[in-house]
Amino acid sequence: MIILIGESGSGKTTILNMLEELGFEKAINHTTRKPRENEKNTKEYKFLSKEEFNTMWNNGELLQRAEFNGEYYGISTNSLKKNGVCISIVDSVKDIKNRAKELNKTDVKIITIYVYVNEQERIKRMKARGDSKESIQTRITLDRGKFAKAKEVADFVIENINVDDAVKEIIKIAKNNV
Repeated sequence: MIILIGESGSGKTTILNMLEELGFEKAINHTTRKPRENEKNTKEYKFLSKEEFNTMWNNGELLQRAEFNGEYYGISTNSLKKNGVCISIVDSVKDIKNRAKELNKTDVKIITIYVYVNEQERIKRMKARGDSKESIQTRITLDRGKFAKAKEVADFVIENINVDDAVKEIIKIAKNNV
């Protein structure tokens, strides 16, 4: 299972979608946040209430319980597959691996990859996807703190200057490590 981590605008979702087209199985993240434009329930995310989310956690149905901007995010235990790929929040990476052990989900190796690009490129990408100026500034500021130690937490680090090259590098990592 490959878990991608990276700041807003680093290209995680684009990479995730390309990997899915190449045969990787996209794990659906569960979240309590509201859907963005063009997001649908059960495609990018399964949108839940906080009560539903907490019930899933308590029932051992989630590998992760992370909070970001007051909303919860989690990866379903059903998503843990050898050819699976998903996006996660950086500060929950160690928790995911520990939770998998706790729930006896150790038959699938979890590999984390930090995807990064410089801040100016991230701002450009967020503007292109329609994020507001205020949202962009908030995300940039929050990400500076949240991802300060991402390279230390991740198993692998790739720079996403060219998305095709980044995807090739991730496939190579997957073949050599999963």
